[in-house]
Amino acid sequence: MQYLDKNSLSQTIDNVSEAIFFNLEIDKKEKVQIADFIINQQSKPEAYADTFAPTENDLKQDLLLFTGEKIRSRVGKRHMIGEEASRILRKLDLDNDKVNKALKRADTGLQEKIDLCLSDSRYVYGTYCCKTCSCGMWMNMSSGGTVMDINFLKAGMDYLKTHRDGKGRWKGFPFYYTLYVLNEADKKIAMDELQYAAEHIAKRRVKQKGQENKYELRRQYICERILDKVKVQ
Repeated sequence: MQYLDKNSLSQTIDNVSEAIFFNLEIDKKEKVQIADFIINQQSKPEAYADTFAPTENDLKQDLLLFTGEKIRSRVGKRHMIGEEASRILRKLDLDNDKVNKALKRADTGLQEKIDLCLSDSRYVYGTYCCKTCSCGMWMNMSSGGTVMDINFLKAGMDYLKTHRDGKGRWKGFPFYYTLYVLNEADKKIAMDELQYAAEHIAKRRVKQKGQENKYELRRQYICERILDKVKVQ
């Protein structure tokens, strides 16, 4: 399968995220091509905080997160694509100066945004901008982004906990994308929320495999993996 889509950074991110999620192999040559594509998007006019800019095609349509939730706002698309592109570039595991320099620059830009938020009394430590953007930042941070601030992530999980609705979800948070983030986070940090969500998942169960679209299938596997994580604690 070809994972690189030069017309769309968001589609490239989605393709590579699926490969990582399902443990599919990406050819080393294509990994380099993907990395080059991402890096070439850095600091272009629509890039968020010195990360990686969406393409013109990306900005013309809604952004679909890995689990299918939509982001319509321009700044939301720019931010989430920047966070996700940073994560993917790191997950490609290409240890070279070009990649490392790009990631350091992106991390610095995002950290400056975090610091700016922390100077505003309206924001809570462990969060960033809105609830969806917080999830995007937690996801990137869990992969090692912005110096992998453990205390920030722990505070984020505490904030998430205060938004439980008592039914296995969190008020204002994109449910399945939040599950995706929790599944990718360090289990020790995320376990309380994984257990909370697992109770809801176990009651509802998930659809049988066979007729789902790709987002439904991903949601199903995320739910199953969370149930397995909680079971083997």
